[in-house]
Amino acid sequence: MLPKLPLLGAVLASFALNCAATPLTRCLGYPDDAKLAIVNADDVGMHPDLDRAAFRLLDEGKIQDLSLMVPAPHFAAAAAEVRQRHKAVGLHLTLTDEWQEDYGWGAVLPREQVPSLYNPEGRLWGNIEELAAHADIDDVRRELLAQIQKARDAGLTITHLDTHMVFWRIRNDFINLYLSLPKLTGIPVVLQLLWHPVAQQLPLSRGEQLRGNVVADSYIMQYNPEIRPQNLEVRYDGYDFAVRNLPPGLHQFAIHPAEDTPDARQRIGDIMLRLSDFQVWEGPEIHRLMQEKGIQTTDYQRLQALQEAINRQPRNCLNETPAASR
Repeated sequence: MLPKLPLLGAVLASFALNCAATPLTRCLGYPDDAKLAIVNADDVGMHPDLDRAAFRLLDEGKIQDLSLMVPAPHFAAAAAEVRQRHKAVGLHLTLTDEWQEDYGWGAVLPREQVPSLYNPEGRLWGNIEELAAHADIDDVRRELLAQIQKARDAGLTITHLDTHMVFWRIRNDFINLYLSLPKLTGIPVVLQLLWHPVAQQLPLSRGEQLRGNVVADSYIMQYNPEIRPQNLEVRYDGYDFAVRNLPPGLHQFAIHPAEDTPDARQRIGDIMLRLSDFQVWEGPEIHRLMQEKGIQTTDYQRLQALQEAINRQPRNCLNETPAASR
């Protein structure tokens, strides 16, 4: 279960001083009133049945992007699938392991190099509260950069960075480190403000855009296993509501699809949510609704190219006033 944390909104609110900047959609070559979506499958590399579902949706054109977990057990196999498709992907930066003895993993770096990231059993901490209590920020920085480097060494082109369990929002120094990664690496980060309604996310995202971080205007992740249907005869309709009410801008949907197998049901505690996500995004209804609402899709390669351009030129389309950018 993901905790609800008040810290992040207060920190980002201090950055959102002037939100009358050029819309991100215009920087990408679309009209100001365009509605754009990126659908991204998280947790790729964690379990083969999750990976198969994500790659199937990608191959069918029903999602646009993936995020791979570099420390997870099946990262190498997932990376091979990515290379076979010649697909640029995101990284789901990971500093926790919620499965522990049932399905455990450690950091990319050995315990000797990042001791504060390991629990006594030799795995990553089981939740972000434990991580916050023990992690040294220098160890965190080393491990995140090591995950990025391992992905690059595996031949992957990285378009965006997001985080497993949204660990970055638990401590101020984590927030500052995470938001520094675009300038350090040239890779955009995902502003995972899932507990804020879209209308509240817009000024916070705009504040980050003004600071030179190419973030989507909102982030929609419906991690709600407690209300998901417990059998697949009932289709989950929460995404329909989000699509119907999407305002102009660029919005990311983060999903967690899985294929239905006995092993997945045994190992993955939130399997019904994942099966439900796969059912919704594999089916025709959500895509028909997006088309009816005039929502176009794009991918993070566009944002990554814009991030590199902004890193080279601090005066750019995102920090011009709307009048000046016309």
